[in-house]
Amino acid sequence: MPAVKKRPQTINTILNDVIQRVNDDTQRLRILEQSSESLTSRMNSLEQAMLQNRRELQKAFSEINDGLTSLDDRLSKTENTMKEVINHVKKLVTESQVKELQNLIEIYNPVKSSFVTKEEMEKFVSEKLSRQREQKPK
Repeated sequence: MPAVKKRPQTINTILNDVIQRVNDDTQRLRILEQSSESLTSRMNSLEQAMLQNRRELQKAFSEINDGLTSLDDRLSKTENTMKEVINHVKKLVTESQVKELQNLIEIYNPVKSSFVTKEEMEKFVSEKLSRQREQKPK
């Protein structure tokens, strides 16, 4: 009998060892599963953050693009306006033309110049002729 008692103790010991190993392996698997779930959660979080950042960048690029388009339009309008102003300035009179006009105005200015009317001239001529006629017979 002593031999039979040793056998169940050996089987019990083996079973206890196997059970302990299974429990240890189960605990390790749980830890690995938790680590895997944690990593999956972190990856999902990073993926969501990257998608959000991408959306924000796309929005920012779109706004920048709209701003550049607006600036391009404003620049084109400014260039057109400048061309119109240059053309208008080319049509304006120059300083020498203004001085020439001033001289002509001074020449023809009735306040400064002595202009005579037709009647006055005819009267003057007739008087002059009369005087000359009077002076000739003498």
